[in-house]
Amino acid sequence: MRVKTSEMSIKEILVKQYYLYPKMQIQDMIKLIHQNEFAGGHLIESEEDSLQRLQEEWRCLEQLSPDRKIYNDVFESIGNNLCRLHLAALKHCNSIKHYSISLSTINRFFISTANSIQGSVESFEKKLDELRQCCKEGQLPYSLEELDACLSSYKKKGYPPISHSEIYRAAYFPAYRVVGSEYRDFFELFCKIDSLMREKDRVNVAIDGNCGAGKTTLASLIANIYECNIFHMDDFFLTPELKTEERLKEVGGNVDYVRFKHEVIDGLNSGREFQYRKYDCKSMTFQQPISVTPKKLNIIEGSYSMHPTLINNYDLKIFLNINEKEQISRILKRNGAFMLKRFIHEWIPMENRYFKGFNIKEQSDLVFEM
Repeated sequence: MRVKTSEMSIKEILVKQYYLYPKMQIQDMIKLIHQNEFAGGHLIESEEDSLQRLQEEWRCLEQLSPDRKIYNDVFESIGNNLCRLHLAALKHCNSIKHYSISLSTINRFFISTANSIQGSVESFEKKLDELRQCCKEGQLPYSLEELDACLSSYKKKGYPPISHSEIYRAAYFPAYRVVGSEYRDFFELFCKIDSLMREKDRVNVAIDGNCGAGKTTLASLIANIYECNIFHMDDFFLTPELKTEERLKEVGGNVDYVRFKHEVIDGLNSGREFQYRKYDCKSMTFQQPISVTPKKLNIIEGSYSMHPTLINNYDLKIFLNINEKEQISRILKRNGAFMLKRFIHEWIPMENRYFKGFNIKEQSDLVFEM
């Protein structure tokens, strides 16, 4: 279960890092700031090359003495919604089967993060100024004269990526990848998917939960890592002829679960190419049929995806929960004030009856608090 945490400022991160790793040199501080701003994309020539380097580092960890357990946690925040994923800590977790995740998945975390981070020189220089301010205020022990000389030389070179200092390497044996904090937040989920994909020929994952909780966003996050099909329950809302008074009073009746079962679930279970139709609520028409090529991983996201007529077809069931205040804030930002009223008076109460009536949260394998 994920708990939302606030990001530390760059100054807080720099001071905390020095407390954790007191042999950090100025060079290591600059590297930390560079990663905070630009992530680690400079290391990627190709996905294959990146994976090969990761595998080599993983093998090198065998040489690390077991008593040198420097990194207790797999993930360490470096701010800007980024983390260092420590390979030594991950190797320990994998070895005791606390987690079990493939290096190819870790590599995809890294590549996806690098592709999503731009960064800017202007912002980077502001963060370097924060480093200087920490030294000036005595929060860090580096002399201003030495720091200014390093920063001047570094600027003339165009602020390229830099390596850790030899002192830092000898003391802490750094081996990590910079990844987005969302991969930390949903790490247990990715471990589960990896495990299921090793065991099964086809894996169906359902993502249900409150509207505004981030179900579509999570489905996209998963698709950044794995080749998969994504199906949206929003494409299966009721057509006008099905919107009877009796149907709308039915718990979980606000979706065409019969058509979804017939067109999507049965299609997936067939193992063959199939077609389904999206229903457009605005135009109240069906779009052209969509052809689907079967894939090993299939994501079904949206409210009512765990309807009793569908729930037994999933290998992994995820529920995203959000408190009412945050839910209202997100829907207002996403849909505007007019639509918010419909959510409050119509759709949210229907969803809540469905969640409660069928114990959806309780039947889920993983629950995340958003």
